[in-house]
Formats: sequence, structure tokens, C-alpha cells
Amino acid sequence: MTKRPNEKNERLKRRFLEYRKFARQLSEKTLDREIAALERFDVWNGRKDFAQFHISQAMGFRTYLEQCKTKTGKPLGKATMRSVLATLREFILWLSQQDGFRSRIKAADADYFNLSRRDEAEARAAPPRPAPSINQAKRALGLMPSATPQQKRDKAVFALLCLTGIRVAALVSLKIKHVDLQEQSVTQNPREVSTKFGKTIDTFFTKGFEDAEIALADWISYCDEVALYGPDDPLFPATAIAARSNEGFEACGFTGSHWKTTEPVRTIVRIAFEAAGIQNYGPHAFRHMLARHAAKHCTSVAELVAASQNLGHTDVLTTLRSYGQISRDEQRKLITGHTSDLD
Repeated sequence: MTKRPNEKNERLKRRFLEYRKFARQLSEKTLDREIAALERFDVWNGRKDFAQFHISQAMGFRTYLEQCKTKTGKPLGKATMRSVLATLREFILWLSQQDGFRSRIKAADADYFNLSRRDEAEARAAPPRPAPSINQAKRALGLMPSATPQQKRDKAVFALLCLTGIRVAALVSLKIKHVDLQEQSVTQNPREVSTKFGKTIDTFFTKGFEDAEIALADWISYCDEVALYGPDDPLFPATAIAARSNEGFEACGFTGSHWKTTEPVRTIVRIAFEAAGIQNYGPHAFRHMLARHAAKHCTSVAELVAASQNLGHTDVLTTLRSYGQISRDEQRKLITGHTSDLD
């Protein structure tokens, strides 16, 4: 049976999280992970007073994580372990600087929450990230219907992902005025669009996706001429749900407000790929698709930098390291010049 929370520990955790939020400016999503990490350690440690911390607890907790299993019975991933230990490391470092703890806890004690060098390397290694090919994305888009307003919107969502690889959180917060069809651009203003780290991102349409541009223009034309939406209205308004007498609920136009979550976009992408007989890759996979396409076809450094900036990356190495991986077969082809073992 789990012990009741220690009031002293809870106050310290709250103060630490306030520090991380307001001094370190961490996002709510990151703070949620840190809360979970602190609670995991606190429970494992039997709710002992943090003032009694000893490096043996750090070493014991690391061993505990190595023996943990996921819900599927697999060992805890090294990246997950690294994330949990990083939170504890920051917490102990912060604790060593607080009144009443300086003489008990040393800053160096935090180092005992580090992974081994081998595990650290494994945790940092970029995992394989599946992504559709350009032709698969085009096929899925081409098979999407556009007879009804909702179908037009859904196809435009898929089209914009093909054209820009925009992050899904930014996509659901876009307004009509942020898209310029003539300039073939999307302006991601952090004052109005949910961009990563609050960055201003100017994104331009990737060439070769003419059908995607047509689908997006068709939806914006509907918004302007039929729905009579204005520039400050959501580019992709949420579906309105109306009750049917004795028959449940049904879609009934649009609400005129943004989607509250990114789940509708994920559903749109999944249905589109399934209809085309292609595995579901998810919205974020479009970023990998465009990055790999750029890495393969860019003919100059400037072109590669432009593609990186289009994805909102400050450093082109981010594009190459995290998104530009090539498959084993492609690696072999580029190095040996052979396409198969029979060549």
C-alpha cells in the first residue's frame, strides 16, 4: 500500500515546479512530465523526507528504472529513463541551493542521477521514424473526397500538411489570414499561432504538390464565398455536432472556432491513408517526408538551408540529424552504387 504524501515533500515539489515554470519558462507539457518523474521517485523512496536524501537513493532509483517494465512488458526505454533522471538531477541540484539543505545536500549529488555513457548514447540515438513517400502522400490526397464542406476542409488539412509539413499544434491554430495563396506561404505568427518555442516561422509551399494547392484554394474559396468567413476566422473550424431526435448526434456544419485538440487532424490523416491502402503515419510524419525529400534532392547548401527554415528549424543540422535519416537500403545504394544484392 502506497504511503500518504509527505507534506514537506509536496511543498518542495510545488516550489520546484514553480521555479521551473516561471524561472525556466518550461511548458505545461514538460511540467506534467516532471511532476510524474518526481512522484515516481517519491513513491519508490517510500515518501522519505527529501532532507534525508543520500546518493545511495539515486543509485537505487536508477537500478529500479532499469528493472521497470512498460504496460506491454518491455523494458523501460533509455530515452524515458534519461528524461526521468534528468528531472531528478535538476531537482536535487535546485534543492542543494535552498535554505536548510545546503549543508545536507551537495550539488555534486545530482550527478548520481546520470545514465551510464552507453545508455546515454542509446537514449540520444534518433530512432527510426517512418514517413510516407511523396507519391504515397499524393495518392492519399487524390483519393480524398471533396463533395461536402466537411470533406473540403479535411482534404485541405491533408493538403496543407503535404505542402508545408507544419506542426499539428500550429495547424489547428491557424487563421485564414495566415495563408497567402498568391505568395504560396503560411505565416506562423507566435502571437496568434501555436508555434514551437514561440518562434516566428515563414513557410512556403513545397513545389510539386499542385493538387494540394488546388484543394487548399478550393477550401479557402468556400470559406470566403459561401461560408462568408473573415480573415480572423479559423482556417480549419471545428465540426458542429447537433442532436437528432431519437437517433443520437450528427455533424452539422462548423462551430466557427478552432479545434481544441489535435486529435481531429490525426483522425483525418489516418482515414486518408487507410482509404488509400497505406499505413497510417500521423501528421508529424509529413515533416520527415519533406525533410528526407529535401536531403535527397537539394542541389546546393542554400537550398538545403531554405528547406530547413521552412520547417521552422534554427539549425540545418536539426533537419539532417532528426528528420533527414535515410533507410538502410538507400544508404547501401548511395555508398555501393548497387540497388540490390543481385546487381
